Amino acid sequence: MKTRKTKKKKFNIYIFIFKLFVLFILCSSAYSVINQGIVIREYKKEIKSLNEQIKQEDENIKKVKKEIENYKTDEYIEKIAREKLKMVKPGEIIYIDINKREVE
Repeated sequence: MKTRKTKKKKFNIYIFIFKLFVLFILCSSAYSVINQGIVIREYKKEIKSLNEQIKQEDENIKKVKKEIENYKTDEYIEKIAREKLKMVKPGEIIYIDINKREVE
């Protein structure tokens, strides 16, 4: 009869070890799923932020393209020539106000 009791104890130990193994697998799987959910949420936030930056940069590109087109116009070239280079059209007379103080 002693042999039967030991067989039952060994059988119970194997079942206990199997249950622990299954519990460990379930816990590690749940932990992995939770961590992946957190990582996915962080990546979604990062993607949203990057999409907003892309929109801002697209707007900046549009503004720069408009400025480039403006720089090519005769009116802008004439304005810069008059303001920066102090150029005049033929036949124009420049009057300088000597009482005017320059702001520095």
